Amino acid sequence: MHALVVGLLLAQAGESLTRHDFKGITVRAPKSWALSAEEETSKEWASGDERAQMAFSAFPVDPVRPARACVKQLIEAVQGAKGEGDAPGSTAAPAFSNTTIGGQPAAKKITTDFIAEKEEDKTDANKVTTTTIVGCNGKTKWLLTFSNRTADGAKSGALLKRVIDSITYAK
Repeated sequence: MHALVVGLLLAQAGESLTRHDFKGITVRAPKSWALSAEEETSKEWASGDERAQMAFSAFPVDPVRPARACVKQLIEAVQGAKGEGDAPGSTAAPAFSNTTIGGQPAAKKITTDFIAEKEEDKTDANKVTTTTIVGCNGKTKWLLTFSNRTADGAKSGALLKRVIDSITYAK
């Protein structure tokens, strides 16, 4: 691999993260990314080169319920909210796969799409990968979306892993 490419991958993977607290959960986001939107329950960030963005939302669960049931309800809400698979000619949305994050049940899915609308502009340069993750401990539920240019997958993947590994629930 070319030395410059290796250097860029290491720089992205070594991106400093800064802590963000929500009611009941903490996540770390890239320190150099601009905070593009902020509310009490959610924040959105964008990379300086605008090739990646991330959003995180967290909410209390009311009434408190088993964590797995909460994750199942989140998946249903996310799939229903986007109307995935409902448009004429659309294909079924990718399924969520079960995982564990912060010691609690979670689920994730990865989708690929184009940022271009015209068919002739749907090239690899305009391909975007979005990772959607939901999680819950029965008291706090959350949603993370991380989108990046697909061509930047190696460096963005290392950063996303560090963000996911940073998610912790309050005691």
